[in-house]
Amino acid sequence: MDRTGDRIMSEPGPTIWSRLRGHEDQVRHFGSVLAAGRLGHAHLLVGPDGVGKLTFARMLATCLLCPRTPASELDACGNCPSCKQMAAGSHPDLLEVGLPEGKNIIPISALVGDRDSRGRAGLCYDISLSPMESTRRVAILDAADHLAQDGYSALLKTLEEPPADSIMILVAGSESDIRDTIRSRCQLVRFGPLATNDVTELLLLSGETADRQEALEAAELSDGSIATALAMLNPDMRTLRDTLFECLSQFPLDTRTLTEEVVASWETLGTDSHSKRINATWIARFAIEFYRSVLRILAEIDTDSPMAQVNRACATLKTGDRETMDLVGLMLDRCAEAERDPMGNVMLPLALEAFFSDLGRLSRRPVA
Repeated sequence: MDRTGDRIMSEPGPTIWSRLRGHEDQVRHFGSVLAAGRLGHAHLLVGPDGVGKLTFARMLATCLLCPRTPASELDACGNCPSCKQMAAGSHPDLLEVGLPEGKNIIPISALVGDRDSRGRAGLCYDISLSPMESTRRVAILDAADHLAQDGYSALLKTLEEPPADSIMILVAGSESDIRDTIRSRCQLVRFGPLATNDVTELLLLSGETADRQEALEAAELSDGSIATALAMLNPDMRTLRDTLFECLSQFPLDTRTLTEEVVASWETLGTDSHSKRINATWIARFAIEFYRSVLRILAEIDTDSPMAQVNRACATLKTGDRETMDLVGLMLDRCAEAERDPMGNVMLPLALEAFFSDLGRLSRRPVA
């Protein structure tokens, strides 16, 4: 596994980057790009959710907009009006778009305006305008792998004809969910999970817990993601994850037990519809984590997993067998689909039952 966060700024670095946990290779990459004068007009940051890609993108934007730092240096003074505006989230030359609250698709209006202002508003229009205070405009598109077809078309047109004095930074969790036409027009930068000690320190800094042991235990379950670690501070969420993993460790799956036990655990986490939908998405994320770990062992990338349930599942499968890996890959794809479209408008218990039924059916497919 690519653990780019295993060291915590072990080398002296620019002031702004000393606050970053992990990702030193990515810092060095952009430092080299700027020093060589090879900064592209579009960059795609991809990697697991919750490892700091968006934070990195904002820090990069701060450096690119700081007028007191030479263009060949990846740094920001932190004191000028531009840096202060960036810290306050009010810089007029920084544009940022992401998923609206409770949604799983970025609406086309965020890119090109609503029906009444189509083509005269939105990120793709705003990035084409002249800078207001800086020498360039910087646009951050978070969740770039959550666009509908019309969104991809609008983005592609902007990338094909990039406005002068503009930089676009796309942030995505899954490289495979980015269209080839988009990916080929960006400089790709991959991010890996954070180290456990990094996640532990970030949890303590977040103020969500002051107990170092509790933070460490959550970090060890996080797979290098601060978002997962924050969820793991909730004991009921840990129970949901353990219950799901225990059920998934059986191959083929016992769909009835999986549905009954996981749905019962899920229902203890929250009663309002918004919480239930978020927690249903966590079920899909945990399943993705499980099957990714299984796939790495089957592909002989890892020899075993710190999760006993993963090792138990792998013991019943054929390591190195292409058809077995393809089968687990299909199950992983179904989990990713559930995460991207968290049950739509269907009643959530029914949607979860359908999700588990699909996984069960796939697990029973014969492998030659």
